[in-house]
Amino acid sequence: MAKKSLGYVQLEWICPNCDTRNPGPQKICSSCGMPQPEDVEFQQPAQEKLITDEAEVAQAKAGPDIHCYYCGSRNPANAENCSQCGASLTEGTARSSGKTLGAHRDKSAEPISCPACGTSNQPDAPRCGQCGASLIQPKPEAAPSPAKPATGKKGKAGLLGMGLVGLIFLLICAAGITFVVLFMRTSDTVGQVQAVRWARVVEIEGLVPVERETWRPDVPAEAVLGTCVQKVHHTQDNPASGAKEVCGTPYTVDTGSGYGEVAQDCQYEVYADWCEYTVEEWQKVDEAALDGVDFRPQWPAPALTTDQRIGQKTENYEIVFTTSEGEYTYDTSSADIFAQCRIGSEWVLEVNTFGAVVGIEPAR
Repeated sequence: MAKKSLGYVQLEWICPNCDTRNPGPQKICSSCGMPQPEDVEFQQPAQEKLITDEAEVAQAKAGPDIHCYYCGSRNPANAENCSQCGASLTEGTARSSGKTLGAHRDKSAEPISCPACGTSNQPDAPRCGQCGASLIQPKPEAAPSPAKPATGKKGKAGLLGMGLVGLIFLLICAAGITFVVLFMRTSDTVGQVQAVRWARVVEIEGLVPVERETWRPDVPAEAVLGTCVQKVHHTQDNPASGAKEVCGTPYTVDTGSGYGEVAQDCQYEVYADWCEYTVEEWQKVDEAALDGVDFRPQWPAPALTTDQRIGQKTENYEIVFTTSEGEYTYDTSSADIFAQCRIGSEWVLEVNTFGAVVGIEPAR
């Protein structure tokens, strides 16, 4: 996906000495004067406003701040020397950046109640305007770990139910395996050909109008074009002429400078004509069939019109055997096997557990 920048916002940091909320770019606490700590963590304010001042936008775009190698002071990304000690920043350490802080908070935020006196304050107030207390809400105490349920009749019933389900599953698996084993298990018996039957079918195909759909460039030249509608052909990361931009929820990313970049992940839907068309295609319109009880199978020879042709051919041969255990029937599509099964000839039949003949071979 393509990342689309919507602009920049000021983040904020909490003074570790007095819990005052300070604007991200501000390097000194506005309440107690403590310098912004080197390991400061920026966070989203209750309400984010896109910066419009060009100089401040340029500062936000400059990149993560650099901490001086010698005195630790924080400097803008485009600074060459430390503003505190004057040392070169070539060996300085850039702040980490690129962390997604959360969804962009562009909606009006609710007032903050002072945890000390209950006074309602503006959502961007650094401290309580009434009593001066910190507006940072105290963290709730950790809830005690839930007690483990005692093992009783209900617990035993649950275990019994799980065991029953497992037993049923095993029985089903065993039944399936048994079926496969029985199906594959075979025995041989000798049979004599008593009767035969053959059947042959020829499909007749004709040119008939068929309605299809596809992208306009793929419509056959000989087709009759129908209605076309615009549909999404594909999506891509880069903008394209006529493409529809589809973006996700805006989110704020820490730039490492006290500012956050508001961005969206976007894709572009490229549209094209999806068309109905009519084209003549060879389709089955009829069939011709022949059958018999001799050894002279023939293919039907249907009379075709000028817009018809012979399609798929199918053949089936049925051979009836008599054995000491009874009568068996074997079906095959092989004309060669059928031709060998002369009346009275003996064959070894491979019979599975369910009484079906799965294979034959001449008796020696």
